[in-house]
Amino acid sequence: MEGNFNNKKSTTKGNGAKMIFLVWDRQSIRALGIAKYLGANLHLLFTSRLKHPVLFLRTFRILLKERPGIIFCQSPPITCSMIPIVYKYLFGQKKPKIIIDIHTGAITKPWSRTISRLVMRLATSNIVTNQELQTYVNQKYQISTLVLEDPIPDFSEILSATKKEFEYKLLPKEAFNVAVVSSFAYDEPLQVVFEAASQLPDIQFYITGDKTKIEKKLLYRNLNNVVMTGLLEYELYLDLLQKVDAIIDLTTDDKTMLSGAYEAVALGQPLIISDWMPLRRYFNKGTICVKNSAKDIREGIITACTNKQELSREMRQLKAEKIKEWNEKITKIYNLFV
Repeated sequence: MEGNFNNKKSTTKGNGAKMIFLVWDRQSIRALGIAKYLGANLHLLFTSRLKHPVLFLRTFRILLKERPGIIFCQSPPITCSMIPIVYKYLFGQKKPKIIIDIHTGAITKPWSRTISRLVMRLATSNIVTNQELQTYVNQKYQISTLVLEDPIPDFSEILSATKKEFEYKLLPKEAFNVAVVSSFAYDEPLQVVFEAASQLPDIQFYITGDKTKIEKKLLYRNLNNVVMTGLLEYELYLDLLQKVDAIIDLTTDDKTMLSGAYEAVALGQPLIISDWMPLRRYFNKGTICVKNSAKDIREGIITACTNKQELSREMRQLKAEKIKEWNEKITKIYNLFV
């Protein structure tokens, strides 16, 4: 599967160097936002892990065809960044600048720390999502990085074009509705979410994600106030998030930034997140930070229910602040490479 998104050139001024953004995944809201702002061509390349050699060839073909002056690569996998490095030294007549966008999985569970370190050192620069990751990479890899958080997504076009089949219908009953953003990953403390739900029978929970990946012991809970939505079309997923009263996104990883949290900011929704420093620092308005325990989650939901209007107002304020802040950061980063 391959997707190419040609973006109009942004208002950012530079020397006109052609830019591309390579992602070996089905989608990346972060990459889409960065590419759109910079006017880079975004290439989403995806196949099974057993067919990664196919992606090597596709990536080389894109590089040889477009001859970019600036290449952004998302990692993991580190192999997505390795190919542009090889291209730079074997095929690049004018040596392109390579910027690796490092996500948590690229450094906390690298398939080869030695190769990861080599590739990151050969890049022109490396970008991480928060200060804690920056410190980690510096200490473990002795590599300097730049910090750039995710852009706040712009859902205006998607939501304005939402058709009837992409309208999520909440259960027809009076309740405080919360959406729990989930992909059933290893770092999601869903057990305590179910515990909290069992203690809040008047709160309606909607847990997103492919429910075939859920632990069997959680499926056996059969709580009347918990709906497993299954894997939703993105438009339907966004419609759910904008209709509920609050959004919950939790992680046990103390260096991870959460995509569901950025989506909550974009939609102006009250947010409940895990109490880790990177999250607490960034989401400092309209947000309730909780320990990953049933007690804290329960109390956080009760607080959100009581203060919904105030939290929504604060979240709209946070959205405006973070959009301005991010635009200033990406402009500075862009100017470093042109």
